[in-house]
Amino acid sequence: MATGQSELDTIVAPATPLGRGALAIVRIDGPRSAPILETLGGIAPDARIATFARLMHNGFVLDECIAVRYASPHSFTGNDLVELTLHGSPLLVERVIAAVVELGARLAEPGEFTERAVLNGKLDLVQAESIADLIHSRTALQAKLSLGNLQGELSRRAMAIRESLLHVISRLEAALDFSEEGYEFITPADARLQVEGAIADTDALVQTYRRGKATISGLTAVILGRPNAGKSTLLNRLVGSDRAIVTPIPGTTRDIVRETIEIGGLPVTIADTAGLRSSGDIVEEIGVARAREAAGNADIILYLVDATVGLTDDDEHAAFPDAIIIYTKTDLAPAPSGELGISVAAERGIDELLSRLDALVRDEFAAPEGSLVNERQRQAVLGCREALTTALGALDAGFEEQIVLVDLHRASTALGLLTGAITRDEVFSEIFSKFCIGK
Repeated sequence: MATGQSELDTIVAPATPLGRGALAIVRIDGPRSAPILETLGGIAPDARIATFARLMHNGFVLDECIAVRYASPHSFTGNDLVELTLHGSPLLVERVIAAVVELGARLAEPGEFTERAVLNGKLDLVQAESIADLIHSRTALQAKLSLGNLQGELSRRAMAIRESLLHVISRLEAALDFSEEGYEFITPADARLQVEGAIADTDALVQTYRRGKATISGLTAVILGRPNAGKSTLLNRLVGSDRAIVTPIPGTTRDIVRETIEIGGLPVTIADTAGLRSSGDIVEEIGVARAREAAGNADIILYLVDATVGLTDDDEHAAFPDAIIIYTKTDLAPAPSGELGISVAAERGIDELLSRLDALVRDEFAAPEGSLVNERQRQAVLGCREALTTALGALDAGFEEQIVLVDLHRASTALGLLTGAITRDEVFSEIFSKFCIGK
């Protein structure tokens, strides 16, 4: 239950990043927000009306700003809230915040504004997590998924399952209440059908996790191949700079070199690795081991083959059956028929490679709106599914309503934990500690 407005601390924090800019926003939330604005700016503006204010404290002018007051419950947090748009000097922001603290506020904890919004029913937990994901979005597809979940796409899918369970639960409980009269409010067959449908819906939701996590977190791609296959040259071409050292000497790359670019609408971190070969050089052997380890954890593997040499018994492409085989240096020798060939020197085949990667990312990794995006969400849905499976077994075994209801309530509770309809302090602490100050 949300804390009463009069019991709240008043909190303050910058809502824009530290640093110099044209403007900076400071948020004040809680019961003293309006009185503090009146003390500093000498104004008591109507709610939601942008008003000019000259902020003064201890006889000194702090800044000239635009102030907007939001009255409870019509604010982001659901509490009385004031936003001050200042000039973007870190010194001015610091002085205004210090004055607000002197007048009775305290500095906000990370994520405390959003946490208050959740506690006041303005957002659910999934929407709160989506705010953090949206802030950290680096591509349009990431922002689209986060914005969709902020608007309630995932929450609606979860709550539709929960509502179907509550339908069954209410009827089974009614049957218990009138057991002596012999009323049957839902048949075992209908109850089974509803539970089976809920299991199918949870399975569909769990299956969104791989794509959802990939979309939010981004992908990893590893470039493999024997020494001098053109791995560093390709990395430099893809990132548009001389990020990796390129020489005709085999074994130049010892450690992993990483750069992130956008492919298919998602951030993809591409790793250039040591050439795969046996070597008596201890440092190079460590680099080769790291290359193989990176490939084992990668979402995408590009295996490069020098077209002037072709595949040999020393190539390790068979160890990576999902790898995309790319023949390089096709300005010197053609790629085998039907194989993808490129030449960075002649700018040949690069567009086709990028087109294939773009299609691969969009087809295999990009997530639709309403997808699970983190492990907390996935575990909540898996907990629901496990309870539903047990309930289905109880129905099939002909157990009494009380036994079935225990598992249906567990399933409903798991979905409630997903959205925050049922709350736990440790879950809140884990989520909001990862937010930035002022959000």
